[in-house]
Amino acid sequence: MPGWKSGPPKDDHGYLDLMSRAIFSAGLNWQMVEKKWPAFRKAFRDFSPEKVARLSERDIRALMQDSGIVRNEKKIRATVENARTILDLAKEHGSVKAYIAGFGKREGKLLEDLQYKFKHMGPATARVFLWSVGFPLTPNDEEKRWMKGHPDHD
Repeated sequence: MPGWKSGPPKDDHGYLDLMSRAIFSAGLNWQMVEKKWPAFRKAFRDFSPEKVARLSERDIRALMQDSGIVRNEKKIRATVENARTILDLAKEHGSVKAYIAGFGKREGKLLEDLQYKFKHMGPATARVFLWSVGFPLTPNDEEKRWMKGHPDHD
């Protein structure tokens, strides 16, 4: 997933972008999603949480007709709901970055909370999201098996 991991995003737009990218890539070929990502950004108003949170039923129906994106209704609706959750977190913590930082090194608790607060955010998707925003994750057993023989593996 080249270009995903570049450290923490500069604002909540970036967090919604990377979260949505992880969600839409789940269960699909990430390269296909990556190729369509410019169309996703346009369709989802550059992932402005304020704009995405205000998408109406009519807007969602229009997105379901947009051949430039993955037309998965559950994932589209999750993106709208997740934008609303990001706005709530911004009110409570100041930003998504501050919310994540508030967990310190309690990786398990953060993964649990992400899955509880956000829609379409399972265990693997939560890990991909945290990895993409530069959160230092402890590799799980599956990741350790994958990393064996990888040139970047210690």
